[in-house]
Amino acid sequence: MSDIILNLNNISRAISIQYSKNYHGFSNPDNDTKKYLFELIINGQIIGKKYFRNLEEIRYSHLIKLEHKIKFSSIQNYKTSISIYPNEYPQIFELEGIINQNETTSTHKTENIYIEFTQNNNGYALCSCFYVGLDNNKIFASPPN
Repeated sequence: MSDIILNLNNISRAISIQYSKNYHGFSNPDNDTKKYLFELIINGQIIGKKYFRNLEEIRYSHLIKLEHKIKFSSIQNYKTSISIYPNEYPQIFELEGIINQNETTSTHKTENIYIEFTQNNNGYALCSCFYVGLDNNKIFASPPN
C-alpha cells in the first residue's frame, strides 16, 4: 500500500461569482439584455431642428453634451422618446414640452420618462433623459450650477 499525500490547497480554489444585491435577493446582472433607444428632437429659431439618438444598455442617457455647443437660450421646445428592445411587444414612450427660458434648468416628467435640460455658466445646454418605468422609488436630483 502506498501513501498518497494530498495538498488541499491545490485541489480546490474559490470561484468568483458575479452578482448584484437587491431588495429581493441576488440576481445576475448579465440577465438584463434590454437596450434603451433614446431619441431627442429640439427646435429653435437660431438652431432649427436638431436630432440626437443614443442606444444605451442602462436606463439613462446624456443626449446633449457640452461638445455639441448648443446654447440653452436657443432651444424653444423638444420631443423625446424612449424605445425598449428587445421586447415581445414594442414599448415606446414619448414626452414633449417647452423649455422655460426664465430659469437655468427645465425639467419634465411622466410616469415613464424624466428629462432635464440644464445651462452651464457659459450658457451651453446639457440634456439628460431617464427611463423611470415602474421604478417609482428613485429620486432624481440635479447638482447646483
